[in-house]
Amino acid sequence: MQHSMWLALALLLLAAALAGLFIAWRLRPKPAPCEPQQYDATPQPGTFAVRALEAMPPIVRDTPVLDAQSPAWRDAMAQTGLRLRRAGVRHVVFVHGTFVGHDPTQLLSALEGPLSALGPALMPSLQRLSKLPSDRVLRDLGNYTPEYVSLFQKSLGIDIPTTRFVWSSANNHVARLRAAVQLLRLLATSELGNKRALLLGHSHGGQVLALLTQLVYPARTAEALWQAVRDAGEPTEALQDMARTVARARLDIATFGMPPRYGWATGRQCRVLHVINHRGTEPRGSTVAGVLHTENGDYVHQWGIAGSDIPPGSTKDRELAARLDAILGEGYDVKAWLNHVRHGARVPRDGFSYLVDYGDRGTGAIPNCLATCFGHGVYTSYDAMLFNSRLLADHFYR
Repeated sequence: MQHSMWLALALLLLAAALAGLFIAWRLRPKPAPCEPQQYDATPQPGTFAVRALEAMPPIVRDTPVLDAQSPAWRDAMAQTGLRLRRAGVRHVVFVHGTFVGHDPTQLLSALEGPLSALGPALMPSLQRLSKLPSDRVLRDLGNYTPEYVSLFQKSLGIDIPTTRFVWSSANNHVARLRAAVQLLRLLATSELGNKRALLLGHSHGGQVLALLTQLVYPARTAEALWQAVRDAGEPTEALQDMARTVARARLDIATFGMPPRYGWATGRQCRVLHVINHRGTEPRGSTVAGVLHTENGDYVHQWGIAGSDIPPGSTKDRELAARLDAILGEGYDVKAWLNHVRHGARVPRDGFSYLVDYGDRGTGAIPNCLATCFGHGVYTSYDAMLFNSRLLADHFYR
């Protein structure tokens, strides 16, 4: 009888173990589809909301340093900092968009071999020099300046490392993939552990972040994407180790004015929010008729969709970009772009979107389309820093 009892207990434990394995198998993370945006699809209810631009204490933008700001502005930003700290945020990264990086034409990349032969410090120096025009001329119009990132970090009132991530900003799949790989390296060395990182991407900086999620988290596109990384000349084994390190952290990602294009591998470890400068309650763009006064908000968000890329300069990169079309959607294809843009898509399929009317910035004879870069440059302005910060804290860290 004792033998029968032990046998029954063993069978019971075996059944429990098998049941546990089955439950774990059913609950395992399923690869995200990561399909490109379907522009004729109607946004699903519950995936977007209209958010009013709240009145905030003004910033002294001519002197973007902490001591120049009012006590009310500093206190509001410090409150946001406390919420980030309580949520476990240990790193904040700002990622700029297209044409404001260190090699938008990819001329430096084409000359990297001979330039590097002249000395290891030459290429980084030329990249820093190439970034200066956007920082000096555009300043905070569609561009994260060093002063912006420094003010953001100091105004939080706590010691959270804050980084301005600079990439080539060339307008094609391959450049964004290389940027995602570089961002992966940065995050893997940030010692996040299982803590949070807050990543902010303006314009196509958002596509860089989308590619990062496909490299880090389970995605149906992962195998093909890693093959593209290998073909781009990157050491995939070391990078995949880095991806496993980053996957242990929690990524909170916010995009600002990102044209809806690439798919996202979101899940329990990765949350995605999109903020779009938009006027009206219907989640659709409009024709170019009102572009001079940006009557519909951000027009570059509407135009920078699939098909709008500029082909890479080298034959190798053009071939790689053509292969990436199958994963990420059309890169350079004017006919496809014309077909897509008529749908006026606003809301990305993955993540949640806030439609925010950031208002007019034009003064005097300068039309709003120029003052705001067709409604696309408002997100990175000093004036929007406090509102954006509170919006992210309200959404991610209540």
